[in-house]
Amino acid sequence: MSLREKLLKNKWLILIILIAAILRFTLYQDRLILNQDQGRDAAISLYANRSGIFPIIGPPSSAGPFNFGSWYYWIVMFFEFFLPFSIGPWVGFTLMSVLSVFFYAKTGEILAGKKGLIITGLITAVSPVMVLDSSNLLNTGIIGFSSSLVFFTLAKFFKEEKIIWTILLGFFVGLSINFHFQSLGLLCFPLVAVLVNKFSLIKRLKIAFSSFLGLLISFLPIIVFDINRHGVWIRSVIEYYTVGVKKFYVPLRWLTELRDFWPQLFGSVTTGIPQIGYLWLILGLIVLVIVIKKKVKVDNFWLALAVAMLIQIFLMRSYKGPRSNEYLIAFHGSIILISSWILINLYTFKKYFCIVLLTSIIIFASYFNLKQIKDHPSQLKTIISIKKELDSQITGNINVFRYQDSSMIAMPIFYLFYYQNRINDNGQSFGFCDNNRFTCPQGQFISKSNYFIYKLDDLKDKTNFNQLTPQNIYQILMVNYGN
Repeated sequence: MSLREKLLKNKWLILIILIAAILRFTLYQDRLILNQDQGRDAAISLYANRSGIFPIIGPPSSAGPFNFGSWYYWIVMFFEFFLPFSIGPWVGFTLMSVLSVFFYAKTGEILAGKKGLIITGLITAVSPVMVLDSSNLLNTGIIGFSSSLVFFTLAKFFKEEKIIWTILLGFFVGLSINFHFQSLGLLCFPLVAVLVNKFSLIKRLKIAFSSFLGLLISFLPIIVFDINRHGVWIRSVIEYYTVGVKKFYVPLRWLTELRDFWPQLFGSVTTGIPQIGYLWLILGLIVLVIVIKKKVKVDNFWLALAVAMLIQIFLMRSYKGPRSNEYLIAFHGSIILISSWILINLYTFKKYFCIVLLTSIIIFASYFNLKQIKDHPSQLKTIISIKKELDSQITGNINVFRYQDSSMIAMPIFYLFYYQNRINDNGQSFGFCDNNRFTCPQGQFISKSNYFIYKLDDLKDKTNFNQLTPQNIYQILMVNYGN
């Protein structure tokens, strides 16, 4: 087959990937997120690369006294090494977001052929939550990629019934949990892989064992960490789920959950418009009635997805913490695929109505994405502007200090100078404070977006300014566990 024939054969997939890439890289400098956590994690990974070490634990949780797994840092290190420019890790994460569109499209193709590829691929390519999260260097954001591999391997298993796919399924579920515990609900998928098909008991046991093996492999780094520290990590997790999580209790009725939260989440994921979720609910019920009435054979993957989604809804009901957008990423894949199932069946029953609906989704979602990008730029331009002003004041190296724990400006600036190898104890000393969150002292020589920057040599009272170094930033990893 010639190159031209290959391109023509895969024209829809190429178009989908092109749309995904355009939406994810449009106005990139206005949307790349470089705040305190991103600056910290980029600096930690850069220090690890330069020192020839691998972080043994992941980023600390903002919710409780525990850390996540180290895979996230290893991936950031990978991109810092192979994309050797300051925003390399961010570009790497955005490329992973584009790649996740490929895996969702291929999942759709496995399940429903060409129409499955087109529908699932296009919904994922324009999904606002997927697009807007793609330029963020956070351990939560990367779940969008790992969960795409969960669904892809699950679909491959149901199609081929090979054990290798359940090993990979367990591994990618475990990888997602290592990134962030919001992914715990993904454990439903290895479970339903065992239960849905009419396998013999022996085969069910093989599937269960192979899934557990993949899960175990993903947790090996943190298991080794815990063995060497007498179980300190698992004790910190247990403490959070038995005691710490109670302080976040947010009451929510079942009626509110089913009437508002879930339908509106469907709308937000697919178009950015929460109210569209009620249309999905109505269409889903209509399609379900038609499928049952016409006795349409439903692939085991869709049954597994439905069962897993119901389990996750019940699990979510027991979650006591706040429902911020960054903690709901693990649900996005299920929502995209359920929406795709509705459209795939609509295409069978009402072809032109489905085409109009899919086109409307693409238009609404694309408009929402571009409006959000334009109306809500990140602080990167502010950071770059401050960096340029500092460059005009500094002839060589810099010594960075933050006021108390104020890191919103200090960590990004530290990372940018550290990338240039310009952090040095003998460099000119500058202090940084975020006056949006802290009561900063007077005496600043730069004030931009309420960020205060000080020449410490000119400041009489240097109390509460703490030095940032690659070593003490790296030690933040052990904030929950000592040295």
